[in-house]
Amino acid sequence: MKIAIIGTGPSGWAAGMQLLRLGFEITLIDSALVEDDDHNNSKKPITSSLTKKLYFGSDLPYRKFPFGPDLTAIGVDPISSFTSGGLSLVWGATMLPYCKADTIDWPFDISVLNGKFREISELLPIAGNTDQLDEIYGNFVSRRGIFPSRRMLQLLERANKNKIKGSLVGLSRLAVETGTMQKPGCSYCNQCISGCPSNMIWNSKGMTGHGNHVKMRVMKLTEVENHVYVDGLGINGETISTLCFDKVFLGTGSVESFRILANSGIVSDSAILQDSSTFFLPLFALPKIGTSEGNSFGLSQCFIRIDGDTGKSGTQFQLYEYSDDLILRARKALPFGNFIPTGLLKCLLSKLVVAIGYLSSQESPSIHMQLAEDGSVELRRNRFGTSLKGRKKSIKSAILNLGNVTKQHGLIPLRFLSQIATPGEGVHFGSWLPMGKNCDTLGRPNGFKNIHVIDSSILPSIAAGPITFTVMANAMRIAEESVK
Repeated sequence: MKIAIIGTGPSGWAAGMQLLRLGFEITLIDSALVEDDDHNNSKKPITSSLTKKLYFGSDLPYRKFPFGPDLTAIGVDPISSFTSGGLSLVWGATMLPYCKADTIDWPFDISVLNGKFREISELLPIAGNTDQLDEIYGNFVSRRGIFPSRRMLQLLERANKNKIKGSLVGLSRLAVETGTMQKPGCSYCNQCISGCPSNMIWNSKGMTGHGNHVKMRVMKLTEVENHVYVDGLGINGETISTLCFDKVFLGTGSVESFRILANSGIVSDSAILQDSSTFFLPLFALPKIGTSEGNSFGLSQCFIRIDGDTGKSGTQFQLYEYSDDLILRARKALPFGNFIPTGLLKCLLSKLVVAIGYLSSQESPSIHMQLAEDGSVELRRNRFGTSLKGRKKSIKSAILNLGNVTKQHGLIPLRFLSQIATPGEGVHFGSWLPMGKNCDTLGRPNGFKNIHVIDSSILPSIAAGPITFTVMANAMRIAEESVK
């Protein structure tokens, strides 16, 4: 059987690894956009309401492919990546799955994915601990937890002593190698945000070392009888036509997957992309939980989940300790931030903990995607969805709920310093082709037999919090079930 996987981000990696384990040969197809030289400085400025993470100083993961149709975003910022490994090169490495309360609208129980969560933990390092989060998320760690800061340990200790109903507090679970008898682990250099120099943060770029690798941007898929034909553009703009496969797994990210399928006539030329609204919130750390001294790494250190009202999904927060990478963001957020001396700014930031908060797609503005006649895609905020005013109200409520939890543990939210990301900018989006409605549980839209969508496009809804682990497990499930 000839099998192609389009996209080498986390969903493509998960499907590909499963197929390899089952004995199939695979062909990997991705745009493979590269730097002129390794880890070069960015050649194109990033335009964003918030500072995006760079990959060793480069904005390569965010760059547009130089050939073919464009993606035009107006008032929104859902990202497509055209380099091998995609956005896993700059992700936060959080590996918390969705839970039952997040998936009540799914066509199957989330427990169906438990076996895949465990299989993924055998293939890549997941560092974590046993704590309150196990109650609803289970525990799929495969490495000892990465050592958190003293303040986070104090926070967790207080949360365990004074558990507040409707909330869960636990240390983060991260795709980070913390070391085994056979291999070294994280050296706690605290350079996580700018790029791990020891390659201890997992990414899916290594997938291109397995199977055949075709470097092209896919333009069109055509299914004829039991075959799927793939047409596209090479990295120099040349036409690549009629590659033939028995099965194709599409995992290029929601926006690019929509463009490919709509341009192929497989789905309608418009769709609604669901998003998880993202916001950034500083919290003042009371002296009773200590200082930021002894901070060990720059990724999220703690997760807090707060239950939503009846019929609504909960909200989730990821807590980060101080690092020098926060200075640029702080200068943008603080009044007259550009005029504050760096030394004083560092002193102020050391008193703070930073939270990234997420709402579910129920409470977040959505994005309208429209395919134009020339094959390009225009993206704008869906005017019939949740309004920006409604989002702001939900965020205000979420911060109040967070304050009711964290003030008991020594953290006070500073709501006046919060920043809200542009819709799509938090990169937790999808659900424009939900399983059970617009495609079957194997990701096949509109009765097609051998084209399987495996990325976040097919999630029935977008929950608050990490998305990658669930997308990977679902992609692995689809790959296995579709070749039986």
